[in-house]
Amino acid sequence: VDRLAAVGLWLGKGIAFEAAREVQRHSFHTLGWSTAVSYIHPENTRSISLAKRLGAVHDTNAAGPQGCDLVYRHMPPGLAP
Repeated sequence: VDRLAAVGLWLGKGIAFEAAREVQRHSFHTLGWSTAVSYIHPENTRSISLAKRLGAVHDTNAAGPQGCDLVYRHMPPGLAP
């Protein structure tokens, strides 16, 4: 059974990428997750940029919990498109 989980980070300048990368590593390698998602408000361009920098892709087939949120899907290394 594939596990789906969402991880939220609210961090200050300078450490968001490094912290999020470590969360990804732990989620995929230690916890064995097959995917993770970021729910991002469409106007939050900094979070969208961070998600893309982390290798996430906009999943237009998924709906965010607030309905208006964009869903960016993270895949384990080697499985990302």
